[in-house]
Amino acid sequence: MAKLAKLMKPQKPYRSFCLTAHNNGQWCKKIRGKVHFFGVWADPQDALDRYHQVADDLHAGRQPQASTLSPNAVTVKDVCNHYLTHQLHKVESEEIGGRWLEDSRRVAKAFAQLVGSQRLVSDLRPEDFERCRFQLVKKGLGGSKGMGVHALNRAITVIRGMFKYAYENDLIDNSVKYGSGFGKPSASLKRKTRQAAEIENGKRLFGADEILAMLEQADAALRTMILLGINGGMGNTDCGRLPRAAVDLEKGVIEFDRPKTGIERVVPLWPETVTALRDSLAARPQPLDATAAKLVFITHSGRPWVRQNVHRTEGDGIVKVVPLDAIGEEFGKLLSKLGLKRRGVSFYTLRHTFRTWADEVRDQHAIHRIMGHTIPGMSGIYVETIGLDRLVAVTEHVRRKLFVEPSASPAEVPAPVSAT
Repeated sequence: MAKLAKLMKPQKPYRSFCLTAHNNGQWCKKIRGKVHFFGVWADPQDALDRYHQVADDLHAGRQPQASTLSPNAVTVKDVCNHYLTHQLHKVESEEIGGRWLEDSRRVAKAFAQLVGSQRLVSDLRPEDFERCRFQLVKKGLGGSKGMGVHALNRAITVIRGMFKYAYENDLIDNSVKYGSGFGKPSASLKRKTRQAAEIENGKRLFGADEILAMLEQADAALRTMILLGINGGMGNTDCGRLPRAAVDLEKGVIEFDRPKTGIERVVPLWPETVTALRDSLAARPQPLDATAAKLVFITHSGRPWVRQNVHRTEGDGIVKVVPLDAIGEEFGKLLSKLGLKRRGVSFYTLRHTFRTWADEVRDQHAIHRIMGHTIPGMSGIYVETIGLDRLVAVTEHVRRKLFVEPSASPAEVPAPVSAT
């Protein structure tokens, strides 16, 4: 094929034409030690125009702006880089988390390697996407372990999102045809996969005795976060970014928008949780900076328990975000110490357990408000407020499930903190 391309390679349209015909069917030029492509053989003037549009940036070592890219000469790498820059801006404005950006970066890199980073987007065909999906299922991102259904679903979402962004922002003239072989895993396959995992590893739930054992063995800060996890379904990021201003220990209530979704949540606190929060705040380390000073929980080094380190990778200059979750790490150590470690179980399992126990109260709107979920349907529009007494009824039911033995009478349960 390369020999045939060499035989068919066109001559320069005129002697001073500054681009060179490449075997892949495009006009190219080597700039700062790197070959750049500008357009197909059939349209040398378009390729030259595109080169002049980006020449100053390329010779200066800068990434050209999206508006200067010719839709006929846009490569897979162009799309990946511009999409990741867009995602970085969303991380900086806190619209998405660093973990999603890092997932996007890894997927974009794997996709570019599979189809060719210098491949023209206009040259991509449905069979390319089908082959990519097959490779992800068989070998995954690292080439050693295939993807599960949920990881595959995320990868396809990222790839489709890249080309949707490229089309909506005039990087490419036409939307990409993925073909029927690039579909996301079906709902039935997801159910079967989850059922198989539950058979092998058990449900993602803790028993009351297991949580009590954790509370007995955990240090002050982790014990408080475990209580918040089962008291109000708070996850790693919820605890790690919990602002001090959101906690009213006198009223026994936490009120703040959930970091992941920005949805309002109100969590009535148990007496045990209030006491633990008072103790944690009293023993709180010295914060390292103003950001950490606003948080309830900070590590011994004065940093947030959940944070992200941003740095540039070598070579292509793409920003890489490394999420750090000290809560998950410490909780994992605690599970191992207690002999409770098993696949699929993490700090977030406390949120699953809270929801499962709270569901017995049958007040879905109250549960949604505590957990920071959107109230579904028309109720989300018309339900303006939910009484604190309804929220307390939910959290007190969960409290009884945790602290009271089945044979205990209601009189043996400690009185809750006043909700007024």
